Amino acid sequence: MSPIVRWIEYLRSRMGAVKAVFFGALAFFVLYDVFAARHEAHFVGDQIRGFWALFGFLGCVVMGRFMKGLGHLWLMKPMDFYSRHDGEE
Repeated sequence: MSPIVRWIEYLRSRMGAVKAVFFGALAFFVLYDVFAARHEAHFVGDQIRGFWALFGFLGCVVMGRFMKGLGHLWLMKPMDFYSRHDGEE
């Protein structure tokens, strides 16, 4: 078994810890944005503390949900899609 497969299995067996690390990183970035020094505001979002961290997170969630819906609507085929067309040759 390759090392990458072992690493993935190791991470899957500790999914709670992996989620905790990523949510901790997200919280760190929001806190960093709250306490970061502000310079000239070029956009209204530059004045709001934590705006860009929240904007990026919500953008990822919305884009992921939209792409999943688009994939189900446009790309996925019924389970019997290929077997339905076998006898028509």
